[in-house]
Amino acid sequence: MLAFVLSSLVVAAAGEPAYLAACPQSDAKVVIGAVLNPRDDVHPTNRRARFLLDLGSDGRVRRAAIVESSGDARFDGDALAAAQQMRFAPPSEGCISPSSVAPETFDVPLISLVRPPAPGATGLAVLATSAPASAVTICAAPFVELTGLDVPDTRQTPGTVAVDVRLDAAAKVLGATLATSSGNAKTDAAGLALARSGEYGFHAQPGCAAKPTVYRLELTFH
Repeated sequence: MLAFVLSSLVVAAAGEPAYLAACPQSDAKVVIGAVLNPRDDVHPTNRRARFLLDLGSDGRVRRAAIVESSGDARFDGDALAAAQQMRFAPPSEGCISPSSVAPETFDVPLISLVRPPAPGATGLAVLATSAPASAVTICAAPFVELTGLDVPDTRQTPGTVAVDVRLDAAAKVLGATLATSSGNAKTDAAGLALARSGEYGFHAQPGCAAKPTVYRLELTFH
């Protein structure tokens, strides 16, 4: 369901560092799934609700936003609350787990798509069409994904580094500052270097233009 792709992996010229054998690459995986029991009084007009989830380097959901509505605000709200309770095993690359982005979809039960007959009407209920949901009009900061990571030649002291990365409207790095220290100066320096040299991409909400943003990149070194 989920895939984390690093588009520009760089390793040592002499070959892959030996320590990487202990840290095989892995994608993000759901550990705690979403539980959603639709209310009886919801009447979506679309067959699904889709969300983007911003994940910390420990797999927690830091932020979630809807990108496709079911057509029913109550169903969307319940789905959003369920998505925020999910937990993931984060992706891993070169003994490093970075913060990441994951999509999540909630399918609308068929029974919820059945429209009740209008007052005074006769005959069977009519199945609602799965028309496209309207575009999101409230534009928040874009979701950011780390798409390229230069894996260091040496293993760092374990710890988590948080770096605030300033990105322009094309997701190019303008600068980076340490937000939270791992407690080890060398690990912090490695995290800053990775953040500055990393490649990033935007996942914008429908109807929202890309814009400069500050992304809190988390890197957990194992």
